[in-house]
Amino acid sequence: MKILALHGLGASSAMLKSQLAPFIKSFGAGYQFVFFDGAILCGRGPAVPAWESGPFQSYATGFSPQEMREALHRIEIFIKQKGPFDGVLGFSLGSAMAVSYILDQQRKNPDTKPPFCFALFFSPIFIASPDDHCYESLVDRILDDDHSDFRTEFPDGDFASLLDSEDERVFAEYLKVVLSMHSSVGNILPNTRLDFLSFEAQAGNVPRLLHPQIYKERIRIPTVHVSGEKDVYAMAEQSRVAEGLYTPSLTQLYRHDGGHDIPFKRSEVLTIISMAKDAAEKGKQLQSLYDF
Repeated sequence: MKILALHGLGASSAMLKSQLAPFIKSFGAGYQFVFFDGAILCGRGPAVPAWESGPFQSYATGFSPQEMREALHRIEIFIKQKGPFDGVLGFSLGSAMAVSYILDQQRKNPDTKPPFCFALFFSPIFIASPDDHCYESLVDRILDDDHSDFRTEFPDGDFASLLDSEDERVFAEYLKVVLSMHSSVGNILPNTRLDFLSFEAQAGNVPRLLHPQIYKERIRIPTVHVSGEKDVYAMAEQSRVAEGLYTPSLTQLYRHDGGHDIPFKRSEVLTIISMAKDAAEKGKQLQSLYDF
């Protein structure tokens, strides 16, 4: 089994390889992990220990559709050069980029075999779409003149009462959660724009944050979702939202007793590996259906 491994925000492949050492050892020789570094130099990530000296990297400069297309294009090139891969593993932003990539491939190629047969995601943060048409009418509405009061109040005022539909409220409330994470971890990325709802805002700059109450597509491969009971609220909420983007019947959930990190206790590692191997077997069976 050949697994693509994607690191977190403000981290690196070397750091992820260290985090995964107990897993790599216990998975055994039948599993090969191929690590991909983000192309964007950035600040230290929220889950990176103080003793790590860097360099610190990201897969994206920001999370508008255009920036996401550029980031996913780099991942796709790596997959074509180093793949094919049986599975994908990610931590934090790495998980989020993998979810976005899988959903985008399903959107563009609905009748073809998925790019991976299974996924193992640790603590995914927000998922952003590369598709300009995602939420197009919703974004146009909240940027029109009738919603200027909303944009004045966002994100600290009573903005939800100024929106017309439940979809708009879900999107705006979730956007507030994601922005609260940014304020708590600091300015990690070099070019992140936070004024995308200003009075001179352009639709192309607004991140299309995927939420299962609005976005109806689901990942169609077996998925293991791992999260920490002690993760901070903003990140725990993003992980919960990401969970809603999987197919329930193909999803296994595991909560460890840590925070925004990869568990290392042997009992937890072995349990997660067992779940991942089960997902890999089911994924192989599902992929074989595309060969008929």
